[in-house]
Amino acid sequence: MLLDQTVVSGIGNIYADEALWAARLHPETPADTLSTRTVNRVLAEVRAVLEKALVEGGTSFDEQYVNVNGEAGYFAHSLNAYGRTGQPCARCGTPIVRVSFMNRSSHFCPRCQRPL
Repeated sequence: MLLDQTVVSGIGNIYADEALWAARLHPETPADTLSTRTVNRVLAEVRAVLEKALVEGGTSFDEQYVNVNGEAGYFAHSLNAYGRTGQPCARCGTPIVRVSFMNRSSHFCPRCQRPL
């Protein structure tokens, strides 16, 4: 649901992975099964991740993504899930895994983000 641009725009794989990691929610959890409390927790984490990314200048992986002054963002240094396949989860040490779906992928901790 977070990646469905007809529902909400501006959240890509990076920020969705990070928000779901922070909310401890498995990325394959159907949105229509979530309680209001869980939805509110996810939305709060989305806001927190986006705010932190803005403060840190976004996520730059190459020179194509820079600000008007030519400076790269440094949010990539704060990532807990996205792009960390095989690396230990910052919370529990379990290796982060990557799953593919709809020509995209999602990174998550199989211990902290168990399916509901």
